[in-house]
Amino acid sequence: MIVLILGTPDSGKSLKAESLITEMSEGGEILYVATMIPYGKEGEERIARHRKMREGKGFITIECPTEVDRLIDDIDSLEEKNILLECMSNLVGNEMHSESNNDLSQEELSDRIITETMMLGEKSKNLVIVSNSFPEDDPLYDEDTRRYVKLVNKVNVLLKEKSDKTIELTDGEWIISGNL
Repeated sequence: MIVLILGTPDSGKSLKAESLITEMSEGGEILYVATMIPYGKEGEERIARHRKMREGKGFITIECPTEVDRLIDDIDSLEEKNILLECMSNLVGNEMHSESNNDLSQEELSDRIITETMMLGEKSKNLVIVSNSFPEDDPLYDEDTRRYVKLVNKVNVLLKEKSDKTIELTDGEWIISGNL
């Protein structure tokens, strides 16, 4: 099963996702695919906070800031694994700024990210994906941020279409849609 959890930054998505994948795993192994590259002190503190949240919960952390499909070949018996991918918006930013993707259009890049993520989901027992949602029309965005937000939102739309279930924080309430 592939589940997408969406919400604004710092809205409780991670805690929701950790609880859900723990329940879905039924005591089985859980891989935590961490996509954040720690830029500066704030990034390091955010990662430390998330590690503390996961302490004692049995997660096996794998750092994978780009190309999540390579995990398919790197992990034994992936079909028996439960995976929490945290966070799609970090992965999108990393891929967007990767030199290897400079020649790709936004459409090609979003398709590649979705294809790789869905491959991971299809090969694993369960995949829970955490992603941020952002307003697209903030006048304070610079050009690069505007491009990033559009790409994240496009990837989120595609993930919603391809996931079995979406859990989205809307007006302070978790809304569940898709196949249950």
